[in-house]
Amino acid sequence: MAGEMLELSASEVEGVVVSEVIVGDHEPSPERGRGGVAILLTVAAVVAALIGFRAALISHSASDSWQSALRTDVKRSAAAMEDVSYLYQTELPIAMRIVEARIVQGEMLAAAQGQSGASKQGLLLEAGVEAEIITGLSPSSPLATGADYALASGGLDLGKRLADLRAQHPESLALDPDGLEATGDHLAHKAEMMTFALLPTSAAAFLGVLSQPFRRRRLLLLRLGAVALAGGAAMALIVEVLA
Repeated sequence: MAGEMLELSASEVEGVVVSEVIVGDHEPSPERGRGGVAILLTVAAVVAALIGFRAALISHSASDSWQSALRTDVKRSAAAMEDVSYLYQTELPIAMRIVEARIVQGEMLAAAQGQSGASKQGLLLEAGVEAEIITGLSPSSPLATGADYALASGGLDLGKRLADLRAQHPESLALDPDGLEATGDHLAHKAEMMTFALLPTSAAAFLGVLSQPFRRRRLLLLRLGAVALAGGAAMALIVEVLA
């Protein structure tokens, strides 16, 4: 809508200024072209306002995109920290206790092989206690009981377990703050390019003001102002469509 208004305004001012020039060429009055000056200044002000308004909207969108990127990054980081905390504060202590119970159980059973009587019974009883611990804790510890997380060295693959925990929340993995930031950068660049269209528009207004004290060169300055105004409107349209 803003682009159509800019194109219409530029077309109108060229037509009106040309009409003023044609009429003015047949009028020897020192006031010839005064109407073209007023029209040029008015249309230049309207076009400049439209360009500035559109640039402000684009800049506002860029700011919104940057803020959204920041919020998304915080949200993604919080989700990652939550999974890390769950792994190290909840799952890992249980897994370590299960691993410890397995080691103690093995040691007790191995020691019981060379014993007899009460000593053997005591060792077997201790091994049974460790077995009960393993049985009770295993359902709540996929890290210690899952074969996928066992390393050949006897340790646990925490990185793989963390990746599986992260995969349970695909909505957090889908967050893309980098994409939002890139969008904000693109919109900011577009707003900056849009403001450049104000340069020829301002030049058109300057030429309109400059033409007022001159009589012989007034029509020439008005023509130049109309061309500058049309160039500014065209520049704004190009940025709007292509940038």
